[in-house]
Amino acid sequence: MRAPHRSLPACLLALRLSLCLAAAALLLDARACRAEPGETPREAPLALSTETWRVATHPVPPLVMDEGGRLRGFSIDLWNAIAKDLGVRTEYRRVDNLPALFDALSAGRADVAIAAVSITAEREQRFDFSVTMLETGLRIAVRAAPDSTGSATVRALWALLGDAAFLQVVLGIGALILAVAALVWWLERRHPAGMAAQAPPGRGFAYTLWWALSSLGAQAEEMPRSPAARAITVLWLFACIALVAWFTAGLTSTATVERLRGAITGPQDLPGKRVGTVADTTSVAYLADHFATPVAFASLEEACAALEAGTVAAVVYDAPALAYYATQADHAPVRLIGPAFNRQAYGILFAANDPRRKRVNRTLLALREDGRYDEIYGRWFGSESGEAQSR
Repeated sequence: MRAPHRSLPACLLALRLSLCLAAAALLLDARACRAEPGETPREAPLALSTETWRVATHPVPPLVMDEGGRLRGFSIDLWNAIAKDLGVRTEYRRVDNLPALFDALSAGRADVAIAAVSITAEREQRFDFSVTMLETGLRIAVRAAPDSTGSATVRALWALLGDAAFLQVVLGIGALILAVAALVWWLERRHPAGMAAQAPPGRGFAYTLWWALSSLGAQAEEMPRSPAARAITVLWLFACIALVAWFTAGLTSTATVERLRGAITGPQDLPGKRVGTVADTTSVAYLADHFATPVAFASLEEACAALEAGTVAAVVYDAPALAYYATQADHAPVRLIGPAFNRQAYGILFAANDPRRKRVNRTLLALREDGRYDEIYGRWFGSESGEAQSR
């Protein structure tokens, strides 16, 4: 019995249908790959990609904040938008500070680093940076309450007492007082009606010493009786006037200097002062280069605590971080001085020659062009000067 077979017309119909389907598929593929004149061909979306990038970061409010294990902030929002467009997953690696951020990238424990990393020539020698992700600068914070005249006078008195030359002069004045008291006592005890004529030697000298000290304030209750002692008294009273004037002038001028030192109005007032900042940041180098004395702390919170305690005259740090800190109510208030200075740019950090940098740059530029970068920026900053909104 012969096997059944298809008829010739049915086979031809199936062949024609297969050819039509193949032609339609080729046509659709050509249209998808073709770009209009002047347009850049679009990359295929990577939404289904299983690629995971390890991203190192560390807290720098408001760019990066760790709230109970949940990261948020300007840098986090920006990276999440970049990762979404790239179609990659993110595995955040939180570290404590900037040196640890660099170490994680150098040791291969992270693929990318993002926080508040300033682009510098020294860092560019070790790593590669993305295009600028944020333009900012440094700002100055001082105590919210300006120094009063009383506090400046107290500081001036301490400054005088700590001055070796001033102490030498004081010791000289003390020796002069003892000499005058001894001479007057010796002359008066020889006079029948002298101040210490009837008193024992020790008591008589103590009385004339008190008289010499009282004369400094014009409070002497008795005058010597002997002619020689009276002549010495006239000279001593003129000397007392000169000494009181000298001390008053020294205290007043030192207090004035202390008040001027407390009146920091801009970076031009920083030279010669102890200024707090965060260790291993560009602000340390700026202060050292501009003749201030940088005092480095582990965090901005510690630097501002030192400012409140009066151990530093001001705090200099990145403008967004200081502005955000100033809006928070969980610490002593600080006052920001002037606009940002020493302009600098933040970037995303990569290992040297990492090919991922080009993909991130392309995506970051696209975010700027389509307005999404401005939306993220406006979510965290109140103005172009970099003042952070309270969130």
